[in-house]
Amino acid sequence: MHSSTRHLLSLLLFALCSFALTSPHLPLERPGDTGREDVRLNIVVPGSDSTTVSLSRHRVAGNTDPENRAFINGKEVTVYPSGAFVGLVDLDVGENVAEIRVRTPEGDTRARKLQFIRPDPDDAALVAEAPEVAIRYPETRLPVVAEIHARRAFLNSGSGTDRLGGSRLGYLERGVRLDVVGEHGSFYIVRLADNMEAYLPMRFAGLMPEGTPRPRSLTGSATATGTDSFDMVTLSLSQRLPYIASMRSHPNVIEVDIFGADSNTNWITHQQSAEGIRSVSWDQIGTNHFRLYIHLEHDMHWGYHIGYGVGSSLRVQVQRPPRLASMNRPLEGMSIAVDAGHGGNNRGALGATGAAEKDIVLDISQKLRDRLEQEGARVLMTRDRDVNVSMIERSEMVIASDAQILVSIHANSIGSATNPDAILGTSSYYRHDAFQPLARMVHHRMLELPLGDFGLIGSFNFSLNAITEMPNVLVETAFMSHPEDEMKLLDPEFQDRMAEKIVDGLRDYFRKYGRLSETYSSL
Repeated sequence: MHSSTRHLLSLLLFALCSFALTSPHLPLERPGDTGREDVRLNIVVPGSDSTTVSLSRHRVAGNTDPENRAFINGKEVTVYPSGAFVGLVDLDVGENVAEIRVRTPEGDTRARKLQFIRPDPDDAALVAEAPEVAIRYPETRLPVVAEIHARRAFLNSGSGTDRLGGSRLGYLERGVRLDVVGEHGSFYIVRLADNMEAYLPMRFAGLMPEGTPRPRSLTGSATATGTDSFDMVTLSLSQRLPYIASMRSHPNVIEVDIFGADSNTNWITHQQSAEGIRSVSWDQIGTNHFRLYIHLEHDMHWGYHIGYGVGSSLRVQVQRPPRLASMNRPLEGMSIAVDAGHGGNNRGALGATGAAEKDIVLDISQKLRDRLEQEGARVLMTRDRDVNVSMIERSEMVIASDAQILVSIHANSIGSATNPDAILGTSSYYRHDAFQPLARMVHHRMLELPLGDFGLIGSFNFSLNAITEMPNVLVETAFMSHPEDEMKLLDPEFQDRMAEKIVDGLRDYFRKYGRLSETYSSL
């Protein structure tokens, strides 16, 4: 073929390709807004016109006028009385464009096109197959000692993580020292006992100079004493060692594992003032692994605080059951902490109407506060206005208070690839098994409302559920992502009924596990 002919054909092919890429008549159009501007169409999820996704489908949520009809890629979806509509779009690998269209009763329409980019899973697999961060054991520096210097430092059971931060073993305070045997990514690997290691985020601790003695101590005597409101068990140690504490039920026992400790506890003093403690005992579980048992008198755990305070003696402050003024008004005189989730620039979940979780849960929390105060309770609010309070600040605020119960209020939402029509209902969450009865009683009362049952969920790794100082429950009132639940969450009257049911659950709990005051019981 003559060179000029080849050149002409090349130009023609280039022009055809350019037209194919830019022609507005092809099905794959770029995002845009078409139709009558006075026809209301708001897209809430996804939050932008172009979204990169990893899964094969994605949720769409928006709102229009309630009398309009809505279509997602040509398929009609329900428009709820609030104007909300939800649905899913299926996505192929590569670039996808979804059309969201609404139509008025008069036939006027408006449409939005959304772009979803789904990378090739094979490419993602190549990234996933890249070698993970190696575990490093710095043999030339062993033993290495780290000292905690941060607030609310915690140990994880492994290197895994999620949006809640990974599975936590417990919290440590400043000045505690640990044996570091390796590193994994942003974690120090610390050896607690011969058969137990844990993961400590590096940001919580600093490495001590080489030659720093390993954290070890003999235990001394233990003492159980009491005040008018709580009991205290003190164990003598020569330095601040790491510990993990837990609550066991049936019978009720607080177990404290102290790592780096060997027993030299030759006597345990039990003073009569420690009326809530049946006995204190110990076991040497293994070399440098000491376990303290605090056997309780009461039928339910009401919380404990563990720490070193000043010096290196480990102290466990054990809360006693609160004394009730009467069975008719069991909340009178009680102190209850109410946490309204999110706030400020942390909006939480969004409903299809555009409503934000932070606003709804504040409304419910304020209604809950008002009802509790009507019952004669004192209420601590972690926030009573639209501000962002960090989880550390919330935790410290609650721990420093005299609250006997903590209730955290949230509204749930599904993941981006879950069918929004299928998931709804209320749920209650707890971390410690000993506090499950509180979550169960509140959940039982919430189910008296016209709400679905999403479940009672334990071992939940939420910061405020991790608190041991008082029984606590996280109430996920209903789903922001389901339009019917969202309408209930937006209804002030229904919000008040939710607050009422939570109060009923707290009343049930105090009646069952609180103690009548001596004055009342003698009448």
